[in-house]
Amino acid sequence: MLPQNIKSSLNIINEEFKNVENRREHLIKESRELIKLCSQAIIDIHQNNTEESKIKLNKAKELYFSLQNFAKQDLSRYLSNSEQELVEASIIIAIAEDRPLPSLDEMKVSSQSYLLGFLDSIGEIKRMVYDKIRIGDYQKAENLFAQMQEIYNALYHFAVYDNFVSGIRKKLDVCRILIENTRELITEESRRTLLIGYLEKISNNDGSEIH
Repeated sequence: MLPQNIKSSLNIINEEFKNVENRREHLIKESRELIKLCSQAIIDIHQNNTEESKIKLNKAKELYFSLQNFAKQDLSRYLSNSEQELVEASIIIAIAEDRPLPSLDEMKVSSQSYLLGFLDSIGEIKRMVYDKIRIGDYQKAENLFAQMQEIYNALYHFAVYDNFVSGIRKKLDVCRILIENTRELITEESRRTLLIGYLEKISNNDGSEIH
């Protein structure tokens, strides 16, 4: 039979692991809710429901900070995806309101999540560009495209850290493609606008000659 001190040690370890497992399950469940709130906040922004978007983002932040204390150091990795979503939503809302982008200190997330969340925002900014072009706001579309480029240019050199910021090189490759696709659209719309303006000018000149 095992000595009593060994049994006691095993019981302590068992209780410790039960506690970790319970916290892990709680983090996984609540992280899903956090990600859902961030996704809804981004959808609201695209639908011009800015105030509703900010309400959801604030709820997501409150939930995140409570989970951050709950996770402690040993389970912080389970917050990685929700941290990225939180960063992405915060950036999109800041851009929509023409506010400064949130810093790492303001977000209080891991460095890896901050970078990956920033890169994820490029896809949502592309959607904003398309939305602005759809309503004919070409100047705003060009300003948003410039922000896409600025973010990418500031982050592309982090590709060298792909060995411990998992997935960053792949995200950068995706972002480069998104930027090139958006550049093509901006260029096409610019040419189309110039052509329409030129045709209208010719039409007006012809009308003047007739009179």
